[in-house]
Amino acid sequence: MAITKKKLAPPPETVDPFSAYFSVGEAIATLLHPFAEVVLHDLRTGRIVRIWNSFTQRQAGDLSNLKGAKDAFPDEESVLGPYEKALPSQGRTKSITAGLRNPENELIGFLCVNLDVSVLDSAIATMTSFASTELKRPEPIYRNDLQQHVSYLVRDYSLRVNKPIENLTRAERAELVGMVDRDGLFQARHSVTHVANAMKISRASIYNLLSKINKDSDNGDAEKPSTTPGTAGTKTSRRRTAPGSE
Repeated sequence: MAITKKKLAPPPETVDPFSAYFSVGEAIATLLHPFAEVVLHDLRTGRIVRIWNSFTQRQAGDLSNLKGAKDAFPDEESVLGPYEKALPSQGRTKSITAGLRNPENELIGFLCVNLDVSVLDSAIATMTSFASTELKRPEPIYRNDLQQHVSYLVRDYSLRVNKPIENLTRAERAELVGMVDRDGLFQARHSVTHVANAMKISRASIYNLLSKINKDSDNGDAEKPSTTPGTAGTKTSRRRTAPGSE
């Protein structure tokens, strides 16, 4: 019977400590191709071990040019970034670096992912230019469109308080309804429906807020005498008219 010799594992010092990361680097580069460059650095030799999807004219064996990087990597950190890097093409990358350690917890390498975001920057600039308007909305036109007027008021208020409209407090909703009321929009037909839809609340809530506004207004008027010619000292109470018929 033939005796087969058991293949012995190579001594630990001959095992490439970076080979375990080759499939990781290739997977990241393949997934994000052609926008991601993945670089595996050996800090012991100061050279690049592997590079995938290189768009910086570097190749395996080149100097890493990471002098002092090992000392700048905190012991308690495993990842640095994301951070920005400039490209030779005048673009930029969003980059991140993972520190690679040996069993003795000594930092021996970096796995860097450089994501080229130049295309995104260009797309954002294009969309911003496309969406921007050089002229303000024509007031006489939009004010005749009840739904547009309400939508602008609600949107502008949401931007001013820096909150999504559905997250407004009751006091903020009352303030917004008061603004709509002062603009006289509740005199138009279907105004309550338009305002309720824009504010993402029920029509009943709009009526409740209007009732509170009217009550507060009446209480304020009752505390202060208003005078008109011939009626000095008489108290008057001003009540808002009911919203237009739905």
